[in-house]
This record gives sequence, C-alpha cells and structure tokens, in this order.
Amino acid sequence: MLLNELFRTIREAEAPKQLGRAFNHLEDLVFFHGTAGTREALQHIRDFATAEGSSSIRMKWDGNPQIYWGRETKGGPLLLAGHNGWSRGAKTDSPDAVKDFIANKSGSPKTPEEQEARNQFAQEFANLYPLFDRATPRDFVGFVYADGLFLQRPAADSEGVYNFAPNPKSQTAYHVRVTSELGKRISRAKVMVVGHAYFPEFGMPDSAQKPISDFSQFDKNPELIVLGPVYNTKSVSIDLTSVADVENDIKKYGAEIDNFLKDAPGLTGLKNTILYPYVNQTAKAKQLDNLSQKHFMAWLGKSKISAGQQAKIAEKIKQDPNALDALFVLVKKIQNMKDNIIDQVEGEQGDVWDTHGEGRVRYADPNKQFGNVKLVPRKRWTPT
Repeated sequence: MLLNELFRTIREAEAPKQLGRAFNHLEDLVFFHGTAGTREALQHIRDFATAEGSSSIRMKWDGNPQIYWGRETKGGPLLLAGHNGWSRGAKTDSPDAVKDFIANKSGSPKTPEEQEARNQFAQEFANLYPLFDRATPRDFVGFVYADGLFLQRPAADSEGVYNFAPNPKSQTAYHVRVTSELGKRISRAKVMVVGHAYFPEFGMPDSAQKPISDFSQFDKNPELIVLGPVYNTKSVSIDLTSVADVENDIKKYGAEIDNFLKDAPGLTGLKNTILYPYVNQTAKAKQLDNLSQKHFMAWLGKSKISAGQQAKIAEKIKQDPNALDALFVLVKKIQNMKDNIIDQVEGEQGDVWDTHGEGRVRYADPNKQFGNVKLVPRKRWTPT
C-alpha cells in the first residue's frame, strides 16, 4: 500500500499542472494552449458536424451534491463520499463514518446555525449509504462519480410534471413527465442521481475520470435511480467559412500569440492566474463581447495582479503588439461557433429535459491532447 502511494505521488508530481478545470470552455483552449489549442477547438467543431461527433455531446448537469462511491476490492465495503471527502481522501465505509466526517471533520463552521445545517446534511448524506451499497455489485472494483438530482422525491405539479432544481445557487431545473417511463420510476424512488464517470482509485483528481455511457449495473435498486448520460440526437451543421476565417487568423497572428503566451521570468501564471480569471470575470459581468487588449488592460489595472507582473505583461505587449487583440478575436470567433452549435442541440425533450441549463459537455477522444470540453452558453448563463 505504501509503495502504491509513493508511485501515485511521483505520477502527480511529474504530471503537468492542469490549466483551468477538468472540462474547459471550448474557446478557453485558445489562451490556455495558443494556436495548438485553437486548432483543437476547430477539430471539435468539425467533429460535431459528423454523426459520431454530434452523438458524443452530453447534457451538462448542475446537480448537487456530488457523490462518489465504489469498492477498493471485490466484496469490500462500499466507500461513499461527497466532493470534500473525496478530495481529502476520507474513505468513509459506513453510514456512521460518512455522518461523522461531514459533521465533524470537513471544516469549522462559523456559527451554531452553520453547524446545525451541516449536521442535517451529514444525516441526509449518510442515509444514502445503504441505497448505494445495495445498488453496487459486490464484485465491482473502482469508483463512480455522479451528481445528485434529488435526495427527496419531489411532488408532481398540476400539469403532471416532476420539477427539481438540485443546485440552490443556480436557476437550472430539470423536468420529467409523470406518465413517462422515468416518471413512473420516480414515483417509487427516494433518490435520483445522474452518473458521469469512473475512477480506478479513490480520491483521484477530476482530470483522471473516464466516461461511462452505461450505468445500468448500478440502476437495479427501485429506491435509487442512477441515470446514465443524456446524449444529443440532433444533427449539427457548421459554417465552414467561419472555420476558414479562424484558420487564416492563426496563419497571420499565430506566432505572435504563441510567443506572448510563453512563460517569462517572474510571469509563469499568465494563462491560468491572469487570462483565465479575466475571461471568467468578464463572462460574469455579461461583457464577453468586450474582450480585447484595451478591456483587459483596464481590468488588469484594477486587479490584484502585482505591479511587477503588470509591467512584464506590458513588456510582452511591446514585443508582440498584435497578440492580445488577435487572441481575443479568436476566443470570440470560437465562442460564436460554439454558441451556434448549442442553439442547434438545445430544446430536445426526452424523458428528462432542462430549463436554464448549463449546456453540454464532450469527453475528449484519444486524438485530442488538451482534455475534455464544455459547451456552455456563457453569454446567457451566469456561473455561480
């Protein structure tokens, strides 16, 4: 066991630092990876115009809480954890252990009210243990990741639809008709989650997840519904003129962009700690159309970025004066193509559909080098 932990530590130390998140916005590949990232974004876009590529697009869920479960060995006890327990390596293997970790070991509440809320959630999460233990085959080895959709069955509305909004911080809601097959199952269930992926070891980073398409082996307990991913079934068309336009920009400005994005002494976090927050904060402010060198410099002057780093960025701009504006033009062009694709695949109503949804995701195929991507309508969806 100690040797395995040593090997894992070495692998993590040798792995390149993750840029962004496990799933990055398609357009963010531009400033994370320069011209190579832009070309990969175009590869995704071209893929979406094929039958195989369009059917690889999954609904992006805004569930709560995140739930990880599985067994380390065949016949071993179930380990069940939320995101905090998973990231901190808390291998809770019983309802009491789950409850104790959440209530007493997952951080220090600031007020008695916060402690009471934590205690209530600890009990609610601990109640999941027997449901997931019963639903998980005894010979299953590894861990599964899912989002909670409801932990208490909602009542149907006057139109015969179950509505649930699992994340209280967002407007995203999901809907299921009572008369559908899924609706009939909900009438008998206590809990519903949607599964995403598999991890071979407990506590691995999100970037290590492997997609699962079929969760039926976990979906045999009538009290617990484990949905599989909802895939797009609509065909997608792309504007080849827009693709060619981006390719021309790469030829014209690619060298400057790549040179600008290179690390420099005293400025090694430009992509992840400066450009990434800038674009995210601009998205939250509903100003994505304003992305530009001028807008960035105004943001930078009001930011907490040190004066020394700001001076180094200014020096980079002197060396490559076209780079920033060209980079943000590429970001916006990729984003516009992405938004067009989202418009084509949204609005589908199967057994479950969303309103104010987060968009869609795609797991990267082996030919992609920069990881999984998400198709989020950032101009009209505000992150929490």
